[in-house]
Amino acid sequence: MGEFYGLSVDKQNLNMKPVKFIAIISGVTLGLLMQYSCTQPEGIGGNCHIKGNIWVNYYNDDFSLLQYDSIPAKDEDVFLLFGEETVIGEDVTTSYTGNFEFNYLWPGNYTLYYYSEDTTCQAPDDVEIIREITLEKNETLVLNDLVTYKSLKWDEGTSSITGRVFVTNYSDKDKTFKYNVPAKEQEIYLTYGNHHFYDERIRTQDDGTFVFPNLIKGTYRIFMYSRDIAENTDYFVIDTTVDIAGHNQHFVFDEIFYIDKL
Repeated sequence: MGEFYGLSVDKQNLNMKPVKFIAIISGVTLGLLMQYSCTQPEGIGGNCHIKGNIWVNYYNDDFSLLQYDSIPAKDEDVFLLFGEETVIGEDVTTSYTGNFEFNYLWPGNYTLYYYSEDTTCQAPDDVEIIREITLEKNETLVLNDLVTYKSLKWDEGTSSITGRVFVTNYSDKDKTFKYNVPAKEQEIYLTYGNHHFYDERIRTQDDGTFVFPNLIKGTYRIFMYSRDIAENTDYFVIDTTVDIAGHNQHFVFDEIFYIDKL
């Protein structure tokens, strides 16, 4: 037996106490680590990945006619929420090929979303397109079927409509025919689709020609006003429709338009 600060201590038991203490601490630490690993929240730091590609489908302004499809969505923001979070956890921007990637994620539940124009034309702003995701351990999820929708104005295309207008001149006295000449500075109007008001008004060149360029696919109404010789002062409308069914389509009227003038 030995003496330690006036206390009688068994040397064999003294040597065992530190060993028992260390074992207890190690067990607690291991338990905490196991508990932490079992409750690891979703987010950055794991070995999972989400990769994908976003495509753009372009329509006309009321989304009634597809213009282009499967165009890579360049510079689109893609957002990822972790678990039950309601604020942005991570965001990336697509490349020129429409690709994006979220790396080093823990297994768990995620919400991926990006923005698109509203194809119903009801929302004043862009709407979210959402994909709910569950990642397994070491999983790499590939999403190549994501689509966003955008609209084009009638003059953001690659087609054109060309025509020519002549003026038929009549005598002021007896309204007999005098001569035909190219209609210079004649106003020509264009309306796209079901628009209620004309979209463009141009004037003919010196040779009577006119061109509406940069047209998207769809139906166009071309019209102009002519003097009504029979009524002397009133005008009537000369109009026709043209269907642009493709890209880089250049429609030329075979016949000349004639308007009357006193």
